[in-house]
Amino acid sequence: MQAVIAAFAPIWLIGALGWLAARSGWAGEEFQRTLTRFAFNLAMPAVLFGTLSRTPLDRIQPRPLLAFAVSTLVVGLAAFALWRGKPPERMVAAMSSAYVNSGNLGIPVGLYVLHDATFVVSVIVFQVTLIAPLVVLCIGAERPSLLTPLRTPIVMASLLGLGVSALGLHPPGLVAKPLEVLGGAAVPLALFSLGMSLNGSAVAWRDTSPVVALKLLAQPLAAFLAGRFLLHLDGHALFAAVLFAGLPTAQNTYVYAVESGRAADLPRDAILLSSALSPLTLAAIVLTASP
Repeated sequence: MQAVIAAFAPIWLIGALGWLAARSGWAGEEFQRTLTRFAFNLAMPAVLFGTLSRTPLDRIQPRPLLAFAVSTLVVGLAAFALWRGKPPERMVAAMSSAYVNSGNLGIPVGLYVLHDATFVVSVIVFQVTLIAPLVVLCIGAERPSLLTPLRTPIVMASLLGLGVSALGLHPPGLVAKPLEVLGGAAVPLALFSLGMSLNGSAVAWRDTSPVVALKLLAQPLAAFLAGRFLLHLDGHALFAAVLFAGLPTAQNTYVYAVESGRAADLPRDAILLSSALSPLTLAAIVLTASP
């Protein structure tokens, strides 16, 4: 439990700093929009390219990843079907329900709980190369084009990173180091902007609670059922799929919604509540599913 809390501490602290900055009045809405735009168009693409270009594709674990993928699709489709509104708004709800914080939370949780961060590589590749383009396609425009994801820096950087890895190339230090420094700003900027958005806003419990329930309860349950009864997983492989399915909503969902011009209240509240409650649900998963 202590390790899980330690992994969440940066999220809470940086978000609180963003809230204080907005509350004190020294950082306004224009500053928040600038942070979000910078994170979406520069910092996040840099960290994704750097991460994926250094990732050997043979480290992907197909069977537990398939269980995780099934849980993502089942919960995402359920949220999309249950949410009211136009398809882009319904996709925001689906993303808030099923897109997990695999980066800055997945790595420490993998190290602390699984004693191995290998599975997080599989989850990151799945989310940024398959789910992210689908999200961008559906929420970016009322009449989406199949070319929309290819015009998005996050998707393009991910595909380039995978291409570099597949070809066995190694970017020179003159390129890799600046990208590493730039990518280091992605998570703090997204969290700070998210914290700023909480100023003067009340959590819409009625709308957010079903989304958080899908995220923290239904998704790990779906991963367990798919892994145990469809793929016949057990032990460490099943535990990894269920644990990662129980991670809270990723801060990327807020950034995607803002940059696409969609209402961001739902992903903002889902990130806040799922991040606050998930240490308890993750601890329960560890106690009941750990091999």
